[in-house]
Amino acid sequence: MLPEERKRRLVELVTARDGCRVEDLSAELDVSETTIRRDLDELDEQNRIERTHGGAMPVVNRVTEYQNRSVRNQDAKQAIAERAVEEIHEGQMVAFDSGSTTLEVSRRVPEDLSFTAVTVHPIIAYELGETAAEVRLTGGKFEMDQQRLTGRLAERAIERLNFDLAFVGLEGIDETGLTTAYHDAARIKELLVTSSKRVVAVADRTKFDSHSLVRFCDLSALDSVVTDADVPSDLRERLADLEVTLIDDLGG
Repeated sequence: MLPEERKRRLVELVTARDGCRVEDLSAELDVSETTIRRDLDELDEQNRIERTHGGAMPVVNRVTEYQNRSVRNQDAKQAIAERAVEEIHEGQMVAFDSGSTTLEVSRRVPEDLSFTAVTVHPIIAYELGETAAEVRLTGGKFEMDQQRLTGRLAERAIERLNFDLAFVGLEGIDETGLTTAYHDAARIKELLVTSSKRVVAVADRTKFDSHSLVRFCDLSALDSVVTDADVPSDLRERLADLEVTLIDDLGG
């Protein structure tokens, strides 16, 4: 495991467990306690965790709240991402929506895969910056709470582009379509869908038969849904009727 990946994992563990001891982190990541202490000191300086005697605690701020959401159902999101990333091909223009599952997709992109990535999520841009992809941020208003760019500048950037593929996140999916809790995000998602030749929705089991405030996409606009879930039978049948590919066999 590379140092930056290890540090990211440390932040995830400390956040998800509301604090960890050095010896537990050492055992989990199979590195020395000295290395863990050094990493935690660096993360504390970067305000990504709060160093304590014998371990670390989450930093209590809005960014940490986002991180806390992002590590929920982490195993499921990683499995979804491993499969979803297979949809990317050399030379494509690929859009990455904001969201914790699309973030995981960006982390699974092969380092040598050459394509163009566009995103409203600065952390996704950072992750893809370690690969051979050409990475572009849309610009726009930065929403600290959700770690994403929104507003007219972001919308204009998306309207002017044609994507081969878009990975779209969501808060809810049922027979009426895809929903999100945020009006600004809904407009971005809607534009990503209409600007893309292929649309892949990525959703863990918590998103099914769930309703959020704003519907941004009909099921008919999708090409594929990648999930770890046992999809409700009515929704499964509806997706089949619309010839939307359901990818839910993730190999364990």
